Amino acid sequence: MWSPTNTYSWMWQEAKDSGHEFIVGLLDISKSSFGSEWQVVQGGNRVIDLSRMIPGDSRQIRATLSNGASDLDFFYKVVARVKDSTKPGAAQKLEEVLRIRIEEGKDKIYDGLVRELHQEQPGLVHVNGTDNVFHEEETDKVFWITVYLPEEGVDHTFQSLGGELELRFLAKQATEDAIYAE
Repeated sequence: MWSPTNTYSWMWQEAKDSGHEFIVGLLDISKSSFGSEWQVVQGGNRVIDLSRMIPGDSRQIRATLSNGASDLDFFYKVVARVKDSTKPGAAQKLEEVLRIRIEEGKDKIYDGLVRELHQEQPGLVHVNGTDNVFHEEETDKVFWITVYLPEEGVDHTFQSLGGELELRFLAKQATEDAIYAE
């Protein structure tokens, strides 16, 4: 007579760590916004049409970072990128000269090339100059973002290049090793 037999093994491993702090909370920046319309600061056409901007043109938009329902401190930064809209490679060429200035009140947070504000891969430590902390008890932060073409260094090879400017806020919990998310 044959009778089935089972063998079981129950094992576990446990590690204790008293050196790390775990913080659980809500991080909510969903009420943050970029204004609905670009204002002309200098130059001709009424929108930020990159194919129609000429050297010296600048456009400005208001952006609001809101901590919404967040109940913890968090780090944030602004990321930007020019994306191709029609002609492949146009965005990369535009990013050689297209500049962006970010101001909060009277403080200039950033003034440099758009390409320096690209979002890096999650998990990589990348400081782009707009990094800062938002404390849970703070109210909304208002930024003025100006995109401009410098008066010099933009020659005929940039004529009629088009692209779409993408602006975003990224945030992460204010703890060590957290990664940025939208």
